[in-house]
Amino acid sequence: MFQALLGPVLGIAKGFMETRAVKQKHKLDLESAQTNAQIKRLESAAQTVGDYDLEALKQTQYSYKDEVAMAVVVAPFIGSFLPWTQEYVKQGWIHLAEHSPNWYGPLFCAVIAASMGIRWAVSTFGKKK
Repeated sequence: MFQALLGPVLGIAKGFMETRAVKQKHKLDLESAQTNAQIKRLESAAQTVGDYDLEALKQTQYSYKDEVAMAVVVAPFIGSFLPWTQEYVKQGWIHLAEHSPNWYGPLFCAVIAASMGIRWAVSTFGKKK
């Protein structure tokens, strides 16, 4: 008699626990699928950036802009060692330091880096830490 009364109650409890276990499994499966989707998105984004940089490097063979950018970057360095240009280079740096806006330096670096296909070198500029 005791078992006749307890049987249905145990059946309900067992059904409740099975339903709860199934819901928990579905929840874990959903979280796993979301995590895998996020990983795929990040991998795809990284691949896209890499592809863009590679294509930019391939396209440089048809352009002289890299040579011009390199000359702009290297000229002040070389001028610093030539006695007849040292004063001009010095005055140029002083003028830039005193009169250029704060954003000019990072922008200049970004343009040169993008021109040479190394955007990753300046991808952290402007990001808050």
